[in-house]
Amino acid sequence: MNKKKFLLLIIIIFISNLQAEKLHLAIKYIGLKIINAEIEDHNNVLILTAKSTSLANLMAKTDNKYIIEYENDYLPKKYTKIINQSDYFENRYVIYDRQKEIGKRVSFLDSTKTCEYSIHPRCRDFFSALFYLRKNLDKNPGEIWVDANKITWKVTYRVIKKEKLSSPFGKILTKKVKITFQKESSEEKERSDILTNNLVNEKRNLFFWFSDDQENIPIKAKYAMSPFPIIWKLTKYEK
Repeated sequence: MNKKKFLLLIIIIFISNLQAEKLHLAIKYIGLKIINAEIEDHNNVLILTAKSTSLANLMAKTDNKYIIEYENDYLPKKYTKIINQSDYFENRYVIYDRQKEIGKRVSFLDSTKTCEYSIHPRCRDFFSALFYLRKNLDKNPGEIWVDANKITWKVTYRVIKKEKLSSPFGKILTKKVKITFQKESSEEKERSDILTNNLVNEKRNLFFWFSDDQENIPIKAKYAMSPFPIIWKLTKYEK
């Protein structure tokens, strides 16, 4: 390899690394860390991994992976879930045909789960919806359409106030966002993975705190489960 080609390769690798973003998260319940999660956004692909802690393994072992291949504006083309939990497993993907408004789901573990179903033409999965939300907090209030295991949900978000929070960057000002859910499909809810199964519910609100800057980095999330909430907190940020 000559010097020019080598230099060009180094520049491409450097630029590619600059574009990557990685969030490290701790998920807690009753004050105990139960899951370590990472989300990486790189080259129009979101990859999320979630692994239970040693303590949580005693109750429910979790080793999950989610891969979202998206177009502009974080609109998913393909959503893959590989779920390994103590008593629940998935290995499936969904292809979104937005012109026909159809989701095509293929399951490698259970052929009865392979199917086609109706979608909203602008629907997203939970994780691509989060990254879309980061880019659109200026639309206040705003709405997102989410596909959660064949069920379409209308998600409404609103910035309700600003708060100072501790973060990997020190104590910073954040925007607190209230998120509510409205079910738009008539399908019965299916069992799903521990990470996303209960996140959409008409009777419960989800709150996110984003850094008060152009990046809108998710610093914290709180899901109002009963009797205790689930808390997500950013522990490390790389870009």
